[in-house]
Amino acid sequence: MTTSLWQQYGRDSSLQHQIALRSTQGNLSWQALAAEINARAVLFRQQGVGMGTGVGLCGKNSLEFVLAYLAVLQLQGRVLGINPAFSPEKIQRICQDNQIAFLFHEETGLVPTGEGKTCSPLFHSLTLTLTSGSSGNPKAVVHNIKAHLDNAQGVCRLMAFNEQDTWLLSLPLFHVSGQGILWRWLSCHGILMLPGEDFYGSVLEATHVSLVPTQLQRMFAYIEMQQCLSWRTQHILLGGTHIPIALTQKLSQLNIQSYSGYGMTEMASTVCAKKSDEHVGVGQPLLGRELRLVDEEIWLKGAGLGLGYWQNGAVVPFTNSEGWLQTRDKGIWVNGELVIIGRLDNQFISGGENIQPEEIEALLQQYPTVKQAFVLPVDDVEFGQRPVAMVQFSGDFSTAQVTELRSWIAEKIEKFKQPIAYYPLPIQAQHGIKISRVMLKQALVQLLRKDE
Repeated sequence: MTTSLWQQYGRDSSLQHQIALRSTQGNLSWQALAAEINARAVLFRQQGVGMGTGVGLCGKNSLEFVLAYLAVLQLQGRVLGINPAFSPEKIQRICQDNQIAFLFHEETGLVPTGEGKTCSPLFHSLTLTLTSGSSGNPKAVVHNIKAHLDNAQGVCRLMAFNEQDTWLLSLPLFHVSGQGILWRWLSCHGILMLPGEDFYGSVLEATHVSLVPTQLQRMFAYIEMQQCLSWRTQHILLGGTHIPIALTQKLSQLNIQSYSGYGMTEMASTVCAKKSDEHVGVGQPLLGRELRLVDEEIWLKGAGLGLGYWQNGAVVPFTNSEGWLQTRDKGIWVNGELVIIGRLDNQFISGGENIQPEEIEALLQQYPTVKQAFVLPVDDVEFGQRPVAMVQFSGDFSTAQVTELRSWIAEKIEKFKQPIAYYPLPIQAQHGIKISRVMLKQALVQLLRKDE
């Protein structure tokens, strides 16, 4: 085993008795936490986990998942989070592709997969995080512990997170955003809080929380429904998609400081962030990050940059010849801060004009009754492609709602960017904490067939 931060804190006389983790099962001090992780590490080692061994964690966030994640790293293994919503066939394929020798489920514990025997022990103490990209094919981004900690420092400094504060594990560990919470906690030896069954009640008990806009909308509904008059929440980091200004202004009215961020799996989570204001940008690169715009494509390097993608038992770098990660994200500088325009992969051409779906989506989400909106291209004989919208209203989807929305947007955007049709946003496209554009395209194809 290798000495880890949690072991150091557990032995430090000034820290060992401080609370490290809160859960529905009680509180753990740093000393007790280190002992629990040691116990899992001993058990895992007895079952065959060692330097370079790949272990997949498949399930929802829990105390056991946190302990297992850290125990694998303590044993200098490779840990990969897997969405439990994936089919058994997809999970098996992921294990094969990434040489995952064991799969951990909270109910069954550590189970051999029959894979991973060819993996070199040279690749150790690594996290693998799946990212679908635009194709929908999962690729595993490889990070070492230093990259996670380097990324964490900039976020903790911006959000004034320290050892007296509590950060809620509000995002899944199989997302890099969830892992980012763990490493911020560890870098500052603060307090990690695991949510209980009343998730939004837990949100209001932590000083620091990471949320996507959908979760934030549900938090507002919870506060209203429960008639909450007070909360401990002081700082909320927002990211994952376009962040409506109306939401951050509503947080300000609740005396909660929000932060608008932009990040990538390849960069170990947040790259740029700022205290939210009346502007749509995401600020500037945080501590140690570097950013360059090349033909409006965002290039990144510095703190948090991964080692590459895991392919066939090796790490294949994803940087270009100059050492930059070409993100395929489109951005511009406005008044000294980065504004994210959208994915270059999502852009399409309609009648010779470039259309960036995210621009239209951001406008649609300014309409009072629109909760979420996504714009996709459909083939058109005359124009090549035209935009259509998939929308979730705060109430039921109806012709009347669509008519009013059409009229509203007609005065605010060029005609060729106005959606030619509107469809309800399918619930099944909610893939974890993000909407899957791949699934939206599949759903749209089915809807269009019904219209034929």
